[in-house]
Amino acid sequence: MADTKPGDATEWAQVPGSTVHADYHRDQFGWMLQQADLLRAGRLDDLDRHSLAELLTDMASSDKRAFEGAMRVLLQHMLKVLVQPEKLTRSWLYSIAVQQVDARRLIETEPGMRPFLPGLYDAAYVSARRLASVETGIALSRFPAENPWGMDEALAYVPPEPASRGVRRQKRT
Repeated sequence: MADTKPGDATEWAQVPGSTVHADYHRDQFGWMLQQADLLRAGRLDDLDRHSLAELLTDMASSDKRAFEGAMRVLLQHMLKVLVQPEKLTRSWLYSIAVQQVDARRLIETEPGMRPFLPGLYDAAYVSARRLASVETGIALSRFPAENPWGMDEALAYVPPEPASRGVRRQKRT
């Protein structure tokens, strides 16, 4: 493997002629490497098709959960800014920016997920509204029942600058 660089797919290939057979449920990492080797070798009849399909479905579900989670946190902070603009902090700004970056990255890198985005976005708002209420202690009814932002608006949202809270004095020693 002298021609491989760290991170190359071939770096992870099993040793040729290896008789090691990994089990999907006990050694998923080894099993994935083995399945990749079988695919590269064209040994399609030897693939663990059922487990491979299960893994691919789980991976797709994971991306959907990641998008919904990013949008939930983003919308939760946007709702808090809407209802309590005076409490806006740099931490909220940072969280908003991180979630926007993460959601955009998923949209850009996973185009097959696009048909699911509206439903995921709607579900994220329902959760965000409830969580914003719980976190702030403000009645749920004070948060808009209908999402006031379209998905593109949320991804482009730039909150106002936080209000200054005065200058902290340093302790003198």
